Amino acid sequence: MSERKEFMRFCEEKGLRFTRQRRVILDTFLRSKEHLSAGQLYHLMRKKKIKVGYSTIYRTLGLLVDSQIARKIELGDREAFFEHKLSCAHHDHLVCVKCGKSIEFMSPTIERLQQRIAKRRKFLPQRHSLVIYGLCERCR
Repeated sequence: MSERKEFMRFCEEKGLRFTRQRRVILDTFLRSKEHLSAGQLYHLMRKKKIKVGYSTIYRTLGLLVDSQIARKIELGDREAFFEHKLSCAHHDHLVCVKCGKSIEFMSPTIERLQQRIAKRRKFLPQRHSLVIYGLCERCR
């Protein structure tokens, strides 16, 4: 099912209207290839002359997370970021503490190690996030 149809179904189930503003926010978010904060999405839409309030964007991003179309990522002290959930595989992040650059990576070795640790501790993981903070090549 397309992400738009999935979100429309989610809104209907929750008794929410699928407004023009929600559609435009969803479409703009889905077209982006980057992690976006609510502020970045707001500025991106303003640049395209789309008038939507910041609080509407933030609430809609929350709905996208609730509908499992987006994933909220906390990358340290910075503003929360959102990324597509349905169309991307699980990955982790390296975050530069100087410039804020975020680098995605995937390591099957780390994933297997996490599974072994959880199994050994008789723990059933629901989700996880790995963020490593340091200095990127340019900032070093």
